[in-house]
Amino acid sequence: MTNQPSKSVQSRRQASNGLARGGFAAQSALKETGGRDIMTADPRILQHAMPRRRAWLTGMAAALLARGASAATAGWPSRPIRMICPFPAGGTSDILARVAADLLTEALGQPVVVDNRSGAGGNIGAAQAARAEPDGYTLLLSSPGPLAINGFLYSEPGFDGLRDFAPVTQIAEVPNLIAAHPGLGVKTTAELIALAKQRRLAYGETSIGGTTHLAAELFRIQAGIEADHVSYRGSSAMMPDLLAGRLSYGVDNLPSILPHVRSGALAGIGVTGARRWGGAPDIPAIAETLPGYEVTAWFGVVAPRNTPDAVIQRVHAALAAGLAQPATMRKLDDLGATPIGDAPEAFGARINAEHAKWGAVIREAGIKLQ
Repeated sequence: MTNQPSKSVQSRRQASNGLARGGFAAQSALKETGGRDIMTADPRILQHAMPRRRAWLTGMAAALLARGASAATAGWPSRPIRMICPFPAGGTSDILARVAADLLTEALGQPVVVDNRSGAGGNIGAAQAARAEPDGYTLLLSSPGPLAINGFLYSEPGFDGLRDFAPVTQIAEVPNLIAAHPGLGVKTTAELIALAKQRRLAYGETSIGGTTHLAAELFRIQAGIEADHVSYRGSSAMMPDLLAGRLSYGVDNLPSILPHVRSGALAGIGVTGARRWGGAPDIPAIAETLPGYEVTAWFGVVAPRNTPDAVIQRVHAALAAGLAQPATMRKLDDLGATPIGDAPEAFGARINAEHAKWGAVIREAGIKLQ
């Protein structure tokens, strides 16, 4: 059997070939100018020589970049990786960040540590990730807020959700859930709407500008009700007030609030997806009462812009394989989440589509934060 050259040898040969082709182009250009300085040659000759020179420079630059990228990723990862979660511990973002971190730790052989950097609707953590070195040692687990929504809400979020990140993969899709305190005496969407039209209620959400906030606002608008809005920094901050009855109802990602519904501490009013969730078929979709209502949260991993493509592809492959494992699928299903693991290009398309969708909603509603 013939021995095949190693990848590093192949990379060096490709780089050498690129430089050689550039050298041949330069020699040809000099030949056409009769050995004269190419910048002082006859313009008619220069017209033919310059494209070859540009091709040579392009080939040389591409070869050098390929060699640099190969060298930068050859030993990756050689130390722990930080996964920033821009929301507090205990919420859905944090839960899914730890699922993703565990999958990567197992696949890559290096610890992946979740770093919660919450505040400003996810802007603080996302800005730190955007400013990090694009060396593969910083990742961001994000919801739609930082990537597709906050640019419309904040005048200076500190980053550009579309421009400053390279998509890796969508981890999961999660419906939100509206739940009420049992003392309110309502169990359905229709009953909640009827009560809200009789007296003013107070509702809470767990991420200002995020899908829980927009889900609550869309519900209020479509139901034709008015209610006092209280925003919290994460599920752990809202839940004590909702469980104590200081809030009439609350909106949260399903994995965070569902355990309280199952325990009987809260009444599940409706899921915000287009249809009922299979794990709790007794909880209706709000769309059954308000046709056309739909708000779904999604969570995915991105890296700082200019992170080497080889790193992006390796992280994607590890996460996609991990999400397809039966044990992981069962874990996410128990949380009310649907595993995705799509390609970077598909996840990027999802971010762009959500950006366009929520931008139109926010402009129409006139929502603006400082």
